[in-house]
Amino acid sequence: MNALPEPNPYHAIGPFHDGEREAQLRAGVADVALTNGSRGIRDHMPDQHRAFFAMLPFMVFGGVDASGQPWATLRANTTGFVSTPDSRTLRIEGGALPGDPLEGRWVPGARIGGLGIQPHTRRRNRVNGVIEAVDGNVVTLAVQQSFGNCPKYINGREPTFVGNGLANASVEHADSLSEEDRALIARADAFFIASANLDDAAAAGRGVDVSHRGGVPGFVRIDDERTLTAPDFTGNNFFNTIGNLLREPRAGLLFVDFERGDLLYLAVRAEVIWDGPEVAQFPMAQRLVRFHLHEVRRVRGALPLRWTAVEYAPQFEQVLNAAPKKADAPAWRTLRVADVRDESPTIRSFSFEPADSQPLAPFEAGQYLPLRVGTPGSDKPLMRTYTLSAAHDAAHPARYRISVKRDGAVSRWLHEHARIGAPIETLAPRGSFKVDLGSPRAIVLAAAGIGITPMLAMLDAALALEPQRRIHVFHGTRGEHERPFAAVLRAIEHAHPNVSVHLYDSAAQHDSPAGDRLAGRVNIDALRRFLLFDDYDFYLCGPEAFMRDLYNGLRALNIADERIRFEAFGPSTLKRKVSETSPIAGQPTKVIPVTFSRTGTTVNWEPQQGSLLDTAERGGVNAASNCRSGMCGTCAARVLHGSVEYDESPEFDVEPGHALICVGHPAAGGVTLDL
Repeated sequence: MNALPEPNPYHAIGPFHDGEREAQLRAGVADVALTNGSRGIRDHMPDQHRAFFAMLPFMVFGGVDASGQPWATLRANTTGFVSTPDSRTLRIEGGALPGDPLEGRWVPGARIGGLGIQPHTRRRNRVNGVIEAVDGNVVTLAVQQSFGNCPKYINGREPTFVGNGLANASVEHADSLSEEDRALIARADAFFIASANLDDAAAAGRGVDVSHRGGVPGFVRIDDERTLTAPDFTGNNFFNTIGNLLREPRAGLLFVDFERGDLLYLAVRAEVIWDGPEVAQFPMAQRLVRFHLHEVRRVRGALPLRWTAVEYAPQFEQVLNAAPKKADAPAWRTLRVADVRDESPTIRSFSFEPADSQPLAPFEAGQYLPLRVGTPGSDKPLMRTYTLSAAHDAAHPARYRISVKRDGAVSRWLHEHARIGAPIETLAPRGSFKVDLGSPRAIVLAAAGIGITPMLAMLDAALALEPQRRIHVFHGTRGEHERPFAAVLRAIEHAHPNVSVHLYDSAAQHDSPAGDRLAGRVNIDALRRFLLFDDYDFYLCGPEAFMRDLYNGLRALNIADERIRFEAFGPSTLKRKVSETSPIAGQPTKVIPVTFSRTGTTVNWEPQQGSLLDTAERGGVNAASNCRSGMCGTCAARVLHGSVEYDESPEFDVEPGHALICVGHPAAGGVTLDL
């Protein structure tokens, strides 16, 4: 008996076909795309688009030849050659340019994709449909889809119509790129790509699309005479082009020589590269598309337009001004959501696993995972850090887990869009908030709210290494229903007599009869209720006020500063109090002086005391900070003397003479900072 073919898990819905839906789901934007597409993709042209098309001296089109090969092409004439008799009809006059690869395919019934683009204003609008009639040099298109595109990545230049192209221009054919072709592509800051899905199953998404791709010269990499690789940036999340390529990998590329009017047409097969170290080599890229070409056509001087000098899009300003990226810069890697679990009404855990065959980078309990996501309305991906909330998973060892409270743009995005199978871009775990697994002392883990996440990983790690080690867990929440991981903590306490769990509820009036829910907050009095205060290592995580009160309370009880560790994300006013005690006899020391020039303060730094930002805060120095992970640049400080080292190269590319103090530490000999 023959096995049935595996069903396609993606289905056409709304204005999108199954390939577009697959790409949207893989990028984690399916819900947003469907909402925006259902609203923004119309079956008619709004008046604004009709007026826009009438202003253009050129328009880009996509179609397929007799073999089904898509081609991108241009038509150009005096302003007004494109008109719209009504909202569902587009009329194109003036005929095709010499060497048009769609010659003979401008016939009734042919599906055509259109792109009106005005580079100097960075406006563009799309229109797709079917040729209804052809009368001499006049083509009438019945509109099926019409929608606008954002102005991102369009480099400005203004065209002027200079007369008809060469009527008898010759077309040069080849099966690979010549030196002249490669030179044109190397200096190109834009190209157009046509793609198609003509399968009946595509439903309302069936047809041809043509899109613009912009960049700075060199953004299209020439791998060899038959291979190109180009970045795919954050866009409107519709994935019209990539969705088509997932179903029909053939595509047509068009490069324009804006100085001479040459047109370079390429017929290619496309391959989407979703993630991997290669993606990180292209600035701003979310993914790559590799093109394997099999036909080249060059038409010289065919375009009857001349152009002003280019003005690069604002999105490329940083790329144009940036110094070459360090070879050892950390690479973003795409993982896949493997599991999603609700821990409370507002907290959800997400587990990530490799999307390829490469193992995950190792981490230590207490460290965090940097990630970035593209959100609607944002010009670039938003980066955030989330503490890993499990040290290991016996059933699924090759996974990271984070637990996220629905609060903030990225956290809301994760709750709404991070479904099983969705891709997530991450860096390797990092951070200096780690449990000291070599210490002989008992552990106290004190947390409030979502601050419990690193404590879970620390608890896992400590028990895995030394199951009999004494551990006290204090967790404060508010409300009977907002108690994430309460059942997990109780199960661990039941299985390990050396573990004591104390769960506080600030909304409760009295302790519960069973003692499993204590009234009040986790503060110094709560700790004194259950601890003898003989010999502990304290770990604190939660809101700043919570950590400040606990830290000050512990120091008031003469707990040594080095035995109190805490995790702070974002700006912090929590200042350490420098201990006057001498180092413990027999312990090796590596004291390095750190001087803050504006205050005249010098603080001795030791490896176990964390970053330079921690050192500044311990010394009462006011230092700006935000991400505390080397990603945003807020903490950058000028280095006046000495140098700063990093255990891992930070994501933010700090300017020469400055250092990111949130992840840096002083080099031997000390450092003086302009703080």
